[in-house]
Amino acid sequence: MTHRPTTTTSSMAQSMIRPESASKHSPSSEASARGAAIYSQSWLLVIYDWWVLGIVSTYAWACSVPDYTLPWFRSNVRKGQHLDIGVGTGYYLAKSDLTGVQVTLADLNQDALDATKNRLVAEGKVKAEETTCILHDITRPLPESCPKFNSMSLYYLLHCMPGPVPAKTVIFSHLKHNLTADGVITGASILGKDVRHNLFGRVIMYFGNRGGMFDNWADNSADFDEALREHFDEVETQVRGAIFLWKASKPKV
Repeated sequence: MTHRPTTTTSSMAQSMIRPESASKHSPSSEASARGAAIYSQSWLLVIYDWWVLGIVSTYAWACSVPDYTLPWFRSNVRKGQHLDIGVGTGYYLAKSDLTGVQVTLADLNQDALDATKNRLVAEGKVKAEETTCILHDITRPLPESCPKFNSMSLYYLLHCMPGPVPAKTVIFSHLKHNLTADGVITGASILGKDVRHNLFGRVIMYFGNRGGMFDNWADNSADFDEALREHFDEVETQVRGAIFLWKASKPKV
């Protein structure tokens, strides 16, 4: 996604959009690509749900996925067009009711896109021909071919993006233009500042940031809240353990 692939739209059976993304010489794009590259490792995709969403979320971040982040996700998926950004393994979509939902997947990593789409199709959540995948750097505006979305989700993504909170949240300046007037954008992210990390959490934070998977030592809820309110009239946030949960609506366009 950090290269500059030509924009081509295949048939709906393939449902892949390859928009022009950030320059391969862009430092932020290169850093994002390093964070996403780990998802090319098939073994991680296999254990991601158990390790990241099970063990780490519960015991390092003190935020149980079944108790907090999954219900938050489910309550903010709207019928119509939904965009999931930074798809991971597709866990949240797979655990949600997608009746009447047209799913678009966006990610830096082709392996994650393929694994998520295949999972959702295999579990009967979506039809392959109705599901669009976008290989895309979300720091860049979405391709013009994208529709307006009724809902968007960014789960466990922002803490992987390079730079301080203002640099990460610049994405809202263009994503809001792809949201319907009554749409909602929601997400969850690991905070590094103004929360208490236990020993397990500090170890994950250290190796995650040192290895380039995270860039979130300075991430804090106040900065995220301020950035969201700059772009949306209605914002709701909460902190559970080390996790910042947020949703925003009524985009200021």
